[in-house]
Amino acid sequence: MVLPAHPTEAHKRSAGQDLDEEIRINETLQRIGAVLAAELDLDKLVQRITDEATALTRAQFGAFFYTVRNEAGESFSLYTLSGVPREKFERLPLPRNTPLFGPTLRGEQVIRIDDVLEDPRYGKNPPYHGMPKGHLPVRSYLAVPVVSRSGEVLGGLFFGHAETGVFTERDERVLVGIAGIAAVAIDNARLYKASEDARCQAEVAHRQAEDARREAENANRLKDEFLSLVSHELRTPITAIMGWTQVLSRDTCDAETRAQALGAIDRSVRAQIRIIDDLLDVSRIITGKFGLARRLTDLGEITRVVFDVVRPAAEAKGIELSVTPEHASIPVFGDPDRLRQILWNLVANAIKFTPRGGRVGVELSRDDGLVHMIVRDTGKGISPAFLPYVFDRFRQADSSASRTQGGLGLGLAIVRHLVEMHGGTVKAESAGNDHGSTFTVSLPLPAQVLEGSRDGESKTGDYRGDGTSRYAAPVKHVPRRT
Repeated sequence: MVLPAHPTEAHKRSAGQDLDEEIRINETLQRIGAVLAAELDLDKLVQRITDEATALTRAQFGAFFYTVRNEAGESFSLYTLSGVPREKFERLPLPRNTPLFGPTLRGEQVIRIDDVLEDPRYGKNPPYHGMPKGHLPVRSYLAVPVVSRSGEVLGGLFFGHAETGVFTERDERVLVGIAGIAAVAIDNARLYKASEDARCQAEVAHRQAEDARREAENANRLKDEFLSLVSHELRTPITAIMGWTQVLSRDTCDAETRAQALGAIDRSVRAQIRIIDDLLDVSRIITGKFGLARRLTDLGEITRVVFDVVRPAAEAKGIELSVTPEHASIPVFGDPDRLRQILWNLVANAIKFTPRGGRVGVELSRDDGLVHMIVRDTGKGISPAFLPYVFDRFRQADSSASRTQGGLGLGLAIVRHLVEMHGGTVKAESAGNDHGSTFTVSLPLPAQVLEGSRDGESKTGDYRGDGTSRYAAPVKHVPRRT
């Protein structure tokens, strides 16, 4: 008969120590798990994982190489360090798919080595055949893959020490536990970030929808205001024509009244023609049927023609007109009719909003391959709130029924489109109400002029003494009215 063996005191102590060690490991993992579960910022989380694992394994340094994806779904590697400055690793290569690093990076197994220099897998791969120059000395080596619940390899934890035999089986078990906790925490952080991104995208989409709704409501309001304005602007000259037509039909109409009636009818018809022309131009712009007949033309001559047309309106208000330089001849490649329309709209607009006794001037210049037409006035100016919308279609600073100025508010929108069709730009500047306005049109110089300048010709050499240009037909000067 064989009696059962009784455990010795040494066995009891060993079993008790193992149990205590197991309890300490579990308590440590629970503490780390609680800490990591509370951190949802991925960058902070991976650094905390690296710090905790480095301290527990007594490693001289630890690194966590992990994979992230950008918004395009592309993967790339990042890493955190603990126990060593980041500068120590910045010029070193990332771990590669070598016999030593590969199993960890592929999520296959834990590797624990007492002396890495004695391991048969060490030093087998070019170009270093060992540790790269400048790498920290490593003898003890411990590496554990971090794998998510879905089986995705999230990265790997790597630890090193300059002495041999530092990492124990206990360290390996602790690190495997930390890797499992880390995988769950990283998954949670990713889910949290994904939910935050989705929430932010939803908020952005909601704001965009609200902006679109407000824009649509504003567009409908502007459309209603514009239709009301068109009705008013068309009705006004028609009412005048009908009234003066009735006056002309009377037998008692004398010569003076007849002349007054014909003048009023003529002005009303011209006003109506301008309104219809603007509407047709805007319709062509919207439908893309607006064309240009380009040729070399002279901005100086265009300015003189426009001034000759608007001078009566300026003189009626006592507004001083000026052009600088007075007899400029500047070639530009464009549609002469549309260039006249651009300048006429700007100058007529300036006269309309400039009070009696004010000034309206046009400055012509060229520099850096551009021609500039600058229209300045001393008029009522543009409020800062309206300035960004001054070239928008169907927008007016005053669209109320009681406004003092007529017109559809399409002139500046047409100007912008015509300038852009010529490859130029237009901008508006104003210091605010009652401080006047400045409109600057910049157009590209013709290629012939630029080539002439590059060949060494003077910029002023493009003009003759008689005020004509070598790139346009001679100009007949129109005498200014006094």
